[in-house]
Amino acid sequence: MAFFLIFKFWLQKGQIDMINSDHSPTEPELKLLDDGDLLRAWGGISSMQFVLPVTWSYGQKYGVTSEQLASWWTERPAKLAGQHSKGAIAIGNHADIVVWELEMEYDLNHDHPIYIKHPQISAYLGRRLSGKVLGTFVRGNLVYKEGRHAPPACGKPILATST
Repeated sequence: MAFFLIFKFWLQKGQIDMINSDHSPTEPELKLLDDGDLLRAWGGISSMQFVLPVTWSYGQKYGVTSEQLASWWTERPAKLAGQHSKGAIAIGNHADIVVWELEMEYDLNHDHPIYIKHPQISAYLGRRLSGKVLGTFVRGNLVYKEGRHAPPACGKPILATST
C-alpha cells in the first residue's frame, strides 16, 4: 500500500525527488512477526534484491517509465550524495549497471532464490513481480549473474560529501 501512495501522490507529482532503501535484515524474532506491532518491530525490509522489481511492478500501474525509475534510484541519490561519478551512463563515470528483463513476471515465493541472511522473511513474499534482475556490474565488474555472486568484499562504502 505504501508504494501505491508514494507513486500516486508524491513521485508522479514531483514532491519526492528520489527513492532509497532501508534494507535492514535481522533475525526473524526481532521482526516480531507474530505480534503485529510494527512500532515495536525491528525496522527495515530484508529484501534489497527486490527493490527494483517491486518499484517497477507498482510503478507500471501509474505509468512510470524505466527512465523515471533510473532517475529516482540512481541519478538523484548520487547527486544528493555528491557522487558525481555515479548515477548515469557517461564517459568517466563508474560503470555501475543493472541488466534486467522488464517484461519478465514471477511470483516471489520460497522457490525463488532469496539472497539474504534470513530468507524466510520478506515483505514481498507471495507477490507477483515484474522485472527480473539478470546481472549487476559495479565499476564494470560483473558482481551478480543468475545466482552467482562476487566475493562479499567487492565494494566500498559510499558516504555523502559536502557540496
